[in-house]
Amino acid sequence: MSADVSPTAERAGGYWTDTWRHLRKNRPAVFGLWVVGVLAFLAAFAPLLANDRPIACRLAGDWKFPAFTSYVDAWVPWRSLRNDLKSLKIAGAFPFSDHEADLEGRTWKAAREEGLLSSAIWPPVPWHPSQFSQDELRLPPSRRHWAGTDDHGRDVLARLIHGAVVAMTVGVVSVGISVLIGVTLGLLAGYLGGWWDLALSRLTEIVIVFPTFFLVIAVIAFLEPSMINIMLVLGLFGWPGIFRLVRGEVLRVRQLDYVTAAEALGMTSPRLLFRHVMPNAVPPVFVAIAFGIAGAILTETSLSFLGFGDASVPSWGEIASQGRAYVQQGLLHLAIFPGFAIFLTLTGFNLLGQGLRDAMDPKLRGSR
Repeated sequence: MSADVSPTAERAGGYWTDTWRHLRKNRPAVFGLWVVGVLAFLAAFAPLLANDRPIACRLAGDWKFPAFTSYVDAWVPWRSLRNDLKSLKIAGAFPFSDHEADLEGRTWKAAREEGLLSSAIWPPVPWHPSQFSQDELRLPPSRRHWAGTDDHGRDVLARLIHGAVVAMTVGVVSVGISVLIGVTLGLLAGYLGGWWDLALSRLTEIVIVFPTFFLVIAVIAFLEPSMINIMLVLGLFGWPGIFRLVRGEVLRVRQLDYVTAAEALGMTSPRLLFRHVMPNAVPPVFVAIAFGIAGAILTETSLSFLGFGDASVPSWGEIASQGRAYVQQGLLHLAIFPGFAIFLTLTGFNLLGQGLRDAMDPKLRGSR
């Protein structure tokens, strides 16, 4: 951001409008934005896109919405909390409740075959990511299973769609923790200076020494391998880069004329920090967020590929690891599809991050 941009223009949205205009001219960045948007869509609607339950159906004269209950499995990473939510007996009082009692032990597909469902709307991929089938082991792509099945008879496409939930959850939550810590400490260090700056800078140098990937493995060796532990380690040890970025931006903004004028007019420090300094120092963090999410997804998929991930969730790394054992047998789809999903996701976030960096920095605008 250039120094001659006034705070009034910033508040009027001129900076963000100008940034968006330059971002749209960057075709690779637009492609990355589309990739991220599609990934977010798949993650948000995964239970409605791939499930063995109907989205909506008419059972015993009433409309039911069985697929919506799968959001608990998809988005709640705590097993104990998932069990507690499922144990709530609110059938009939809530339109999205389970209604398993109405099936009398049948599956939803069995109920359809027996004619118990007068009408139903099924997901595009009518398979659950954890649905095993001993009769459909390692099948190639077909009209029944668009991406084939794995060595347990599970639909690969359903697992890839629900794997987007895992990727987005790990990326967004871990980076969210890092941003919260990094921005807070960076603002304190850059604005207060003195001993605050010295102490926080030394703390950052200590934290940045730890290799995050091997630290996650060490934590998993003592604790249960779960998404929670992975997200916490990535978040609690991934903030030094954001801290340094915010601290540097705060030191730069504090030298601008309008900040000096506000101090001369007697504006209080909290108001000056949150009204003038922080809004002009935080925007570059969005670039770090894009790159950080890509790094978190790569770390999680790498851990799952090596067998250190959470086995209870359909991770892309775990799917690729299973498919690697069958490449020599000609079952390339088991490795190609998850590998392509990982490649496309990381490429999308990196292209978006580079586009944001070019659009936000006036010195780089027009370089592409």
